[in-house]
Amino acid sequence: MILKLIIFAAVGIFIYKLLGGELPSLKSAKKKKDNTKEVDTMVECEKCGTYISHTEAIVIKGKFYCDECANA
Repeated sequence: MILKLIIFAAVGIFIYKLLGGELPSLKSAKKKKDNTKEVDTMVECEKCGTYISHTEAIVIKGKFYCDECANA
């Protein structure tokens, strides 16, 4: 009886290590969190009307400009 418990425990630990030491449901939940991407908002340049990302836009007096129009 004790030998069966030891064998089942060894098989259970082997399967646990084979799966990477995590339960499959927890692993898939972590993948979902890791694969999420932030979406960058697109804004329109006041001068030429080109759409550029919010992080690349240059703000002058509260209006968004692309790099070319801001330097012109």
